[in-house]
Amino acid sequence: MRSFYKTLIFGLFAVLIASCSSGHLAYKHGDYFKACYEAIDRLKSSPNSEKSQFVLSKSYPMAIKMANREIENANLANEQNKYDILVNKYTQISQLANAIYSCPKANQIIPNPVEYTRELGEAKKMAAESAYQRGLKALDAGTIEQARVAYNYFISANKYVYGYSDVLNKIEDAKYYGTYRILVQKPLTSYKYQYSADFFYNNLLAELIKSTANRFIRFYTPEEAGAENMNNPHQYLVLDFQSFSVGNIRETNSSQDVKRDSVVVGTVKVEGKTYNSYATVKARLITFKREIVSGGILNVGIFEANSNRNIQNRNFTGEYVWRDSWCTFKGDDRALTNEQKQMCDRKPAISPAQQDLFVEFTKPIYSQALPYLKSFYSNY
Repeated sequence: MRSFYKTLIFGLFAVLIASCSSGHLAYKHGDYFKACYEAIDRLKSSPNSEKSQFVLSKSYPMAIKMANREIENANLANEQNKYDILVNKYTQISQLANAIYSCPKANQIIPNPVEYTRELGEAKKMAAESAYQRGLKALDAGTIEQARVAYNYFISANKYVYGYSDVLNKIEDAKYYGTYRILVQKPLTSYKYQYSADFFYNNLLAELIKSTANRFIRFYTPEEAGAENMNNPHQYLVLDFQSFSVGNIRETNSSQDVKRDSVVVGTVKVEGKTYNSYATVKARLITFKREIVSGGILNVGIFEANSNRNIQNRNFTGEYVWRDSWCTFKGDDRALTNEQKQMCDRKPAISPAQQDLFVEFTKPIYSQALPYLKSFYSNY
């Protein structure tokens, strides 16, 4: 009995899957294009599927009828997006024809599917012209917001007809006038630290550019602005290491007495026999510590270019401490642990270069300044 129910459930499930894959459900819901595609897919694997044949024969005329109705309504309404609708519908009909031709059984059922090749070409030209003219109008408004609207219109025009008129140039114009331009000033320091300051600047700028990719915002270095004759930024981003110190040395030492009991220090003879002699050995361990402290403050200022008004001003601090330690001892080295002996064998390490210390103390500044700037420019 249980086996019977399993078989029945499996059969019902199989019927349901077959019904869906045949396009019948989409046909019942009036989604005729979807019903056609599902029926065609089914007929490719099962050409003798009567249900799929039925669905395609009934859905196809309804799909064409509905598409032609929308085309007619768009022509009568003559709205701004008229040609966008025409291109969409003609494309939909042509793609369905291609799908039918790709399936022998479907082509047998629908031997001459409708194609609107000429109409589609004409509609694309008209859609390109319509989008192009709307783009020109938006660009003439002379605002960043409308330049961005114009950019999207020109992109649409170019999709309809690649290179339509001078649309490629217009795309670049709209992108330029729709882009917020920020000139980023390099932090200036004394000559011996400038290389490290430039390293900080280049990394920060690279991450800002990456985070704003494909958006209407661009960060310029002074060199890039000069090379492109960009003399009309919207903002200045000023980075300034207002105060910093590098290589402040702090040295300390401490000593401790160490000892170890029951250490073999020699031998003794008792009644002709030799025995180990044990004693407590002692040493004084002297530990030296050296710290090199570097730190500073970066001021980030954001200014409107046309008025020089300060929009944002923040300070970010960073510190880096380089540490080294080593030991010496006086006394018996047998009083020392292995670790203490290793410390005594060490020599003082060579201090890092000043440029490297500068880079290290700017790392925590970088980790604060970058998210701050990303957040500030996230809505531009």
